[in-house]
Amino acid sequence: MSIPKHIQLKISLFIPQYQELKFNNSMEYFEWLKRTSKTEILFKDSGQDLLKFHVAESGEIIDTDIPSLGNIYNGALLLDDPELILSGDTIRIWIPQFNEVSAIKYEVVKVNRKSNDNN
Repeated sequence: MSIPKHIQLKISLFIPQYQELKFNNSMEYFEWLKRTSKTEILFKDSGQDLLKFHVAESGEIIDTDIPSLGNIYNGALLLDDPELILSGDTIRIWIPQFNEVSAIKYEVVKVNRKSNDNN
C-alpha cells in the first residue's frame, strides 16, 4: 500500500501520549476517558469483537471498549480526519508497535464528535 506524503508526515510526527497511563480504579479511568475522548467511531456489527474506537483530539486511539484489543489498538493513530468520516466509510490507522498502516475493514455506522465546549 502506497502511503501519501501527508500521511507519512503525520505518522513521523506522532508520539502516543496515553498508551502507558495507569489508573487507580475503573471510575478514575472512565472519568479520564470522558474528558479525553473527542470522537467515538462505531462500527457495523458483523460478529467481530471490535465495535468502537474512542479517539483523542490528537488522533490517538485511546479505547476500544474491549480490553483484549487494547494491546493492539490503544496508542494507534487514526489517519483519517475525524471531521470527514461518514457512515459507510472505512478508516485507516497506523499501529506503532507493528509500524504498519492498517485498513479497518468494518464499516463505520456512526461518528460521535464532542465539541470543545462540552468537555
